[in-house]
Amino acid sequence: MKAKKLLVVLFIGAALFSCKKDEDTPAPAATPTTTPTPTPAPGNTTGNAQPSFVGADASLWAVNSISNTSVAGQTITTTIGTGVGIFLDGSSNFVDVGALQLNGNALTLNPNNSYVFVPGTTMPLGITFNSVDWSVAGGNGFPAITKNVTIGFPTVSEITSSANVTKANGYTLSVNNVSGADSVLFLVGGINKTIPGNATSCTFSSNELSGLDDGATVVQVAAYISTNETLSGKVIYYGNETVQTKTTTVE
Repeated sequence: MKAKKLLVVLFIGAALFSCKKDEDTPAPAATPTTTPTPTPAPGNTTGNAQPSFVGADASLWAVNSISNTSVAGQTITTTIGTGVGIFLDGSSNFVDVGALQLNGNALTLNPNNSYVFVPGTTMPLGITFNSVDWSVAGGNGFPAITKNVTIGFPTVSEITSSANVTKANGYTLSVNNVSGADSVLFLVGGINKTIPGNATSCTFSSNELSGLDDGATVVQVAAYISTNETLSGKVIYYGNETVQTKTTTVE
């Protein structure tokens, strides 16, 4: 059985790539502040930064999404915590399993039966992950679940590559440091590649970028780690992910 990719666009597939590795620990983040989400060009989308797992009946993701903004010569780092959950019916259809909570915060059930926590006015920076605790009411063949996930979060430093994506020249998406990851997703708009381990760089060819429209988009580097267990015959994956995001212009 092959898990269906999430249909929820967040702040967030394997392909040919070039990469380098570096596992230094990044410097501490600055005090968070909110930043606006860029509006993509008409043909550009924000890629889905949560991978799907072959054989998974459910995937639960705790996500730290990070962006960096320059203000008066200072870099302001914003971290927003969110969560995503999907439960499958044995094929590719999502099912409702009742109330789903992450650290005591209710996730919203979408019309397609995927779950997502969306930060709002009362929690503009979302969930703070001092721990990762999932609670599932259960239903549609899934048992009630209470799970404390203790695998930690990968670290990813600020994106260092250019804010201009020139399609004709190709584009190398880079950060200085990644550590603690099983794999890393690199995304330019809706185009993505997955590299195992703590990769810090990935190159997209001009041919791969040719479908992007000129104008605004975002690039993302998403490092993740996961664990799984089988409950009542259901294979449940738990993933913790750190996503660095940068606004770019495609030309």
